[in-house]
Amino acid sequence: MAVAFQTGVSMSSVGRVMLWGGVAIVGTAGAVAAANNIRFQHRVHREVREMLASAAHTGAIDRGALERLPDPVRRYLTKAIGARRTFIHSARLRQDGTFRPDLKGRWYPLTGEQYFTADSPGFIWWGRVRPMPGIWMEARDRSVRGAGNMLVVAESTVTLNDARGPELDQGALLRLLGELAWVPTVYLDDRYVRWTAIDDRRAKATLAVEGREVVALFEFGDDDLPARFRAERFRDLGGGKSELTPFLGEYHDYRDVDGVIVPHEMVGSWIIDGTPMPYARFRVAAIEFDTAAPFSRGRI
Repeated sequence: MAVAFQTGVSMSSVGRVMLWGGVAIVGTAGAVAAANNIRFQHRVHREVREMLASAAHTGAIDRGALERLPDPVRRYLTKAIGARRTFIHSARLRQDGTFRPDLKGRWYPLTGEQYFTADSPGFIWWGRVRPMPGIWMEARDRSVRGAGNMLVVAESTVTLNDARGPELDQGALLRLLGELAWVPTVYLDDRYVRWTAIDDRRAKATLAVEGREVVALFEFGDDDLPARFRAERFRDLGGGKSELTPFLGEYHDYRDVDGVIVPHEMVGSWIIDGTPMPYARFRVAAIEFDTAAPFSRGRI
């Protein structure tokens, strides 16, 4: 994602429905699916407008706050934010990429769009995978005011999963924490993000939103930009079971966008028996800051 980091607790269930759920509705009438596609887009964009409308517009950046950060974070944000004078209050981006529901299986093309707010930090992501010709599966993932929700729908018609709960809240908040690299001024807002020094190339970040907290480790490269993101996230094992599992996010291809340096590629992996197993690869097709509305025309 999207960090392109999918919410961990729902990953295997999303994978199963992406592989098999579409087969059950191959007979869905094309006209019905097309109409429902429009309705689903309107639903997602209504949620986006509500999130954007409820967000506060943050003010001027306190440059002195940079000096109070651990050294690797200070170097990163000094470089990433550059001469920007105000906090980014929102962002929207479009993505391409690939996704595999089975960690040893085939990759499927994915398209998506994602929206962020800074105060309070939140996101809404809408992505689509086509497991076979004529069949699509889509998911809307979100963390708004600290609460997560993953909705999975087959051909915009049949709801296959609508998951909530503490483990989903944790996974969505961790996704948000990693993906704030697309809205890096939030990392300066100590109302929500606290940094703890580890060494010259690592720092621990704690994200707190509406009484919920998550913690992750950031590793910074020789260019002073984040290279990796590590955390313990809930992974869905199926059958109503989940477990905390090491998670790895990797950042690549940093570019300047309106004076702010952000990654344009992200890879999400589970660490299984010590080995990274990628499941999501995202590329940013477009990113815009300080937007007040969803994209006017759907792309996915």
